[in-house]
This record gives sequence, C-alpha cells and structure tokens, in this order.
Amino acid sequence: MGNKKLKILFASFWIVLCALFGLFSPTIPFVKELFEIKKVNVKGTDKFTKEDIKRVFEKENWFFIDKDQIKKELMEFNFVKNVEINRLFVGNVDLIVMERKPFAYLQYRNRKYLIDDEGVKLDPKYYKVNKNQKLPVLIYNDKSIDKNKLQKINLIKESFKDILQFEKFFINKSQIACITNQGQTVIFSTEDLEKSIRRAKTFIKKVGLQDFKVLNFSFESMVVTRR
Repeated sequence: MGNKKLKILFASFWIVLCALFGLFSPTIPFVKELFEIKKVNVKGTDKFTKEDIKRVFEKENWFFIDKDQIKKELMEFNFVKNVEINRLFVGNVDLIVMERKPFAYLQYRNRKYLIDDEGVKLDPKYYKVNKNQKLPVLIYNDKSIDKNKLQKINLIKESFKDILQFEKFFINKSQIACITNQGQTVIFSTEDLEKSIRRAKTFIKKVGLQDFKVLNFSFESMVVTRR
C-alpha cells in the first residue's frame, strides 16, 4: 500500500514538474534561443512588411507557439481574411494567408468605399485597384448594410456571367435592380432570389433581352417589361 502511494506521489510530482517546465522554459535563455522562430515563410500575400512579421512572431517560441494569439494579431490587418499557421522543422513556420479581394465599390450615405464580398471596407493603403478589373458599383439604399444581400449580388453575377455584364446594382429592401453595360435594367426579388433568377433565365431563353429596356422578375406570377 505504501509503494502504491509513493508511486502516485512521484507521478503527481513529475506531472507538476513537467507543467512548470512547459510554463517557464520559454523564458530560459538557452531554451528560448534553441526554439526561437528563425524564419516565417509567408504565402498568399505580399502585403506584410518584414517589420510586421517580426513584431508578431519575435515574442513567440517555435515549440510553444500560440497559434490563436498570432491569428488574432494578424487578423487586425485589414487585408487578412483568414490565416493558417504550420510548424515545419525547428525554427521554421509556414504562414498561409487568405487575402480579402476587391469585390465592388459601395455607395452608401453619400460615401464611396471599396469592399470585399463580405462587405468589409478595404483600406486604400493595401489596395491599388486595377482599372481593368471593372468592379461593379453597389448603390445601397437600406438603412444598414446586410452582408447576405452582398452574397446575393454575387449569385446574380455568377448566374448571368455568360449572358449579361452588370455595371451597377441598386439594393433596396425587397429588390435588387441591376444595370447592364447596355443600359438595361433587370430587377430581382431579394426575398426569393433563386426563383427570380430561374424566371429570368427562362424568359431570356424564350424571348431574349434585346427589345427591352426594363425587365422586372421580382413578381412571382408575372414578368413586367418596358421597351
């Protein structure tokens, strides 16, 4: 019985000792030097400076790296959508970054912003928009910005990418009015967008678009047009 208690006591002591070592070893000079992060391989972006990376990683230890804290700090950079951190051989880390991409110009309350597809305002410091990108303009008339409606814009663009080229989108409470590069207005319902898209595709296939200035597919029982 005494041996059993002694073994339990020894095991407990060993666990505590290991825990203390894990807690304080990063501060021990030779351990800190041995496991310091010597190289960070950044992939997916060129927007970080060397100073940015150094500031985030210099206080980290390769063996006891705090991925959650690093991710939290990196996500404060406006262009970062998500990050993945992988440890390679000792002292080396892979940092894989998913960048936010310009999606459209948003006109809201008399101001114009460059946004991504989640509605995040992109900092001009990091983004120089190429004129050849031909980003659409979203004119938002609701009281507040609904990210779900931005996703609906994406769905409309993808659904008609081989048929229509949209340059402007007027976003209202129940409708999205899309202006094509030919000056036509195509209107969809925000509440039942997929059905509106199906009605539009059926109409385009059977009748075409060239003779119409306005086509409204937001009503369930009819299509409203104007020549």
